[in-house]
Amino acid sequence: MKNPPQYSEKSGFPGWVFWLIALLPVSIFLYQRFIMKYAEPFDWIGLIIIAAVGWLLYVIKLSVNIHSEGIDYRFPPFHNKSKRMIWEDIESLELMRINPLREFGGWGLRYGKLGTAYTTRGRYILHIVQKTGKPINLTIAHPENFIAANLQQQWPVELRTPADLKQ
Repeated sequence: MKNPPQYSEKSGFPGWVFWLIALLPVSIFLYQRFIMKYAEPFDWIGLIIIAAVGWLLYVIKLSVNIHSEGIDYRFPPFHNKSKRMIWEDIESLELMRINPLREFGGWGLRYGKLGTAYTTRGRYILHIVQKTGKPINLTIAHPENFIAANLQQQWPVELRTPADLKQ
């Protein structure tokens, strides 16, 4: 990429999700050991699996960069290299307020009625329809910053009415 990004954002899952997954097995262990006086050996395999899932949720970060050439996004460990959509290949862009659970069935790399989605924290997505007809949805965790950059850079993004964006 020759030009620096005009807008850059990195978003991951909320920290409380990681801590919930990390503290849940410890809480169960302590409850069994000291409250119920359950002395059976602890399930270390289960703890390792839960720790791996917690670590995965901690390291997953969606990176979105918008610059004069187009839009780059990266979602490790699913997409370790940045994928680029150049402006000429984009048919339409729309910033939308969504419910990730309703629209895509949850968070992460998902497929739903709006197309492929990379959802992390937040309720806003950049809905991108490519000229090939393939829609891609990228979480925008800080819509205020995105709207300000959009107004300054004059990207071809359709914004919902301010009333829609404040809901």
